[in-house]
Amino acid sequence: MINELFCDISNKEDVSLILPLLLSAEELNAIRSRALVYKELLLGDKSQREIAKIHNISIATITRGSNNLKSMSSTEKELLQTLLIRK
Repeated sequence: MINELFCDISNKEDVSLILPLLLSAEELNAIRSRALVYKELLLGDKSQREIAKIHNISIATITRGSNNLKSMSSTEKELLQTLLIRK
């Protein structure tokens, strides 16, 4: 159901409208933090401690993100790079 919902959304503005309807503010913040952690880790130019300090994110959250990245397939990592880094 969620996949179908997002496949039917055709623009960024609609995504911005629907997400707060489906997720609490806390859930949205957690997703933003996770995406930021993944982006920083994929860029690879900062240590985990630097990322934690700069973005005020717990080291435990960054470590979980790092562990998640290690368990991802190359296809999943490439998708994240494409979406988060936009090279």
